[in-house]
Amino acid sequence: MPRLENPPENPCFGCGPRHARGLHLQYEEGAAPDGTREVRTTFTPKADEIGWPGLYHSGLHFTVLYEVSYWAALTLGGRLMVSVGPAVYESPRLPRVGRPYVARARLAGPAGETPVVHAFTETPEGKPCGRLETTWRSIGRDEIEKAGLVLPEYLLAELPP
Repeated sequence: MPRLENPPENPCFGCGPRHARGLHLQYEEGAAPDGTREVRTTFTPKADEIGWPGLYHSGLHFTVLYEVSYWAALTLGGRLMVSVGPAVYESPRLPRVGRPYVARARLAGPAGETPVVHAFTETPEGKPCGRLETTWRSIGRDEIEKAGLVLPEYLLAELPP
């Protein structure tokens, strides 16, 4: 799968390459086993990212699912989006510290103006750990400016006025 471009100046906690305490997630795009397009990342929970002893912190697990969902909305939806909110978050089996896991996300239907993204995490053996369903919407330059946000040019470059 080809790795997705992530500019070094990205300040994000989840995927910013240079964030001092961040997760430093990296993403790839490709075909899922069923042939649909997906975005995926592999992560290994560190010893200081625990909730219960030996288990990945549930908030960080949610963060991984949310991040891969965002990258799927951006990459597969084809434009900058913001989340309308999560609809479903389930975490029946938290990842264990020190073991690699995979997070995958794909569009649940056509991209449209408000795509729904299904994300899930699993063990290397394919056992499910958690899932997140989110809805996204397009955002324009005017909305960003009205909110007073200052975003890096790489995010603004392709936005409509």
